[in-house]
Amino acid sequence: MPTATAIQIPPVGCVHFFQSLRAKNLRITIKCDKTITVTMPRRGNLDEAKEFLLSKTSWIQKHLRKIDQYADFRVTPGLNIDLEKAQTELFNRLNYFSEKYNFSYNRAVFRCQKTKWGSCSVRNNINLNINLAMLPEHLQDYVLLHELVHTKHKNHGREFWAELDRLTGDARKLRKEMRKYRLNATTDSTD
Repeated sequence: MPTATAIQIPPVGCVHFFQSLRAKNLRITIKCDKTITVTMPRRGNLDEAKEFLLSKTSWIQKHLRKIDQYADFRVTPGLNIDLEKAQTELFNRLNYFSEKYNFSYNRAVFRCQKTKWGSCSVRNNINLNINLAMLPEHLQDYVLLHELVHTKHKNHGREFWAELDRLTGDARKLRKEMRKYRLNATTDSTD
């Protein structure tokens, strides 16, 4: 079998099968453009991969429906928003939260990221996705506070969630709500 093969498989559609030298298990990946890929270990065969895929048909269809639901929330190029104003407002709120809750960060910048709403480096540099401007304000605040809490807690351990809960009221509920607003959804299922 060649390294990559595309096959039409009812009822899921076109599926791309790849053999990988590093893969240890079969894995299905669904990208936000609905591209379905099955990654196979080097010694895997196409028949096993097809059988695995068919056993996951309901899972695949569920995630394809989710991608359709998320389509309304994804940021699309050419949207008419004032990015400069949005950046200023988000920076002002970041500074407000930083002062109010006694957080200290080095610097903050906006980036056009594909998969993350924000990040905080070891040096407490905060990166914010400009697409935050498309979120409801309470979710923008959740992301800003999430990154500020990372200036004290570098992982997602118990202390991190306890502090974020204290600041937001119910961080896990907000995190769940954030899932509606995917940037570049990729979903995996592994055997």
